[in-house]
Amino acid sequence: MLDANVAITTERDSYLAGKKVANEALGGMKLKPKLAILAIDSLTRRHFNNKEVIRGVYEVLGPDITLIGSTVNGILVKDRFALRSVGLMLLGGDISIDSSYNYGNSRMEYETIAEKIYEKGKNLDPNNNRIMLMFQDGMKFPPEVLAKQNSLNSRVVSLFSGLINRFFKRQLEEFKENGLGMPTVQELLEILFSKGWDIPVIGNVATNIRDYDSEEFYNDEVGTDRVLGAILSGQNSTKFGIGFAAGAEYTGYSCKPTKNIGNFILRVDGKPALLGLCSAAGIQKESLYELKSSNYLNYYLIFGTKELIKGKEYIHLTATITNPELESLINTGFPFDRVPNKIDIFQSNMNILHKTAEKSINQALENISNPKFLLGIDCAIRFIAYGDNFPKIIKTIDDTIGKDIPRMIIGSGGEIYGTKDIDWYFNNVTYVTLAGGD
Repeated sequence: MLDANVAITTERDSYLAGKKVANEALGGMKLKPKLAILAIDSLTRRHFNNKEVIRGVYEVLGPDITLIGSTVNGILVKDRFALRSVGLMLLGGDISIDSSYNYGNSRMEYETIAEKIYEKGKNLDPNNNRIMLMFQDGMKFPPEVLAKQNSLNSRVVSLFSGLINRFFKRQLEEFKENGLGMPTVQELLEILFSKGWDIPVIGNVATNIRDYDSEEFYNDEVGTDRVLGAILSGQNSTKFGIGFAAGAEYTGYSCKPTKNIGNFILRVDGKPALLGLCSAAGIQKESLYELKSSNYLNYYLIFGTKELIKGKEYIHLTATITNPELESLINTGFPFDRVPNKIDIFQSNMNILHKTAEKSINQALENISNPKFLLGIDCAIRFIAYGDNFPKIIKTIDDTIGKDIPRMIIGSGGEIYGTKDIDWYFNNVTYVTLAGGD
C-alpha cells in the first residue's frame, strides 16, 4: 500500500510553521513516512528562516526520514493556494528511496555531478518503475547586472556585437564561478542521459522571480547553488506516472533571430528585436505594456520550439521578456550558446492553461487505477496568469484526479522533465506532474 498526505500553513513563525505542517501531514498518514518534500514560498518579500522551518519538521517527524525540496513561488495544497506559506508532502508505504544525493557548486561542477548521479543509478538493481525527483538552484542575476542589459538596447551593440558578446560571455562565466548566473540543469541532464540513464526525471529549478535568492533543502541542510534529489522505486503494486504539457499552443508564426548575444535577442527578421516579433506575430507593440506588473514576462506570446519524437510532437517553451521600452532587446531563457536558427511563436490564455493542466495530469494517471498522490511542478508564470481563476483551475484538477487525492503543486522557476527520448529538460510555462498509486 502506498500512503501519502499533504499540508500547508501560513504561520509566520518559521519553527512553528515547520511543526504545524509536519503534524497536519503526519496526522493523515496510516503508515510511517519515508520521504518529505518541502516547499517554502519566497515569492513575497516575507522570508522564512528555512533552517528553523526544517528544525520544526524534524522535531515532529523524527530523524529517520529523507527530506528534499526548495524555495518556490506559491504553493497549492488540495484546494488552498497561498503565498507566504510552507507546504509539505509526505510519502510512505510501498516505496523505496533507492538513493539520494546533495551536491554543491552545481553551476561549475555539473559534469562531475552527472557522473556521480549516473554511478548511483548504475549500481541499483533493475527496476522499470523508478523516478528521480530533482531540485537545482536557479537563475541568479543581481539587479545591477540585469540593469546592464539596457546597454544591449543601443546602436553601439549593432556595430560591435562581437566585442560585447565576448564581454557578456566572460561576465557570465564569472557569475557561474560565484554561484550566480544561469542554472546548468540542461547540461547536467544531457550528460546523464547521453551515458544511457533511463530513469525519468522531474523536478524544480528554484528561482525566485522577484528576488535573486533561492535555497535548496536536503535533510537538515539548507544551501545555495546545489543540486539534490532522490531516486524512488515502487514496491508491490505501487506505480509512478509522469505527465508533461506545455502551457501554450503554436500560433503558426515563426521568426529568425538575425542578431543575438547569447540568449539576448537583438534583431528578429532583420528588424529591432521587439518590432520584429510584433511584426511576425501581428500585434501592436503598445499591447506589451499590459505585462508591466509581471516585469514584462510574456505569457501571451512565448518563444519556443517544437519537435517530433516517435510520432509525437513535443513543445519546449522558454522564458520570453518583452519590455516595450527596449525595442532592440528580447530576453529569453534559451541555453546561452544554443539559440535556435528558427524560433516558433506560441500563444497562451486561460483556456489553454486549463487544457494543459488536464493533459499533464491525465498523462501521469495513464497506468494508475487508484491514485494516492499528485505532485505538480507548475511554472510561476502560469501561477501569475491564473489570477482570479484559481477556483477554476482547482476545479479542473479536482475533475481530473479527484477532490480527495492528496496533492501539492508548487510554483516553479523552471520545470524539470526528462526521459531518455526527450532532449529538453529545463522548461518554462509548462506543467509537470508526478502521480503515484496502484
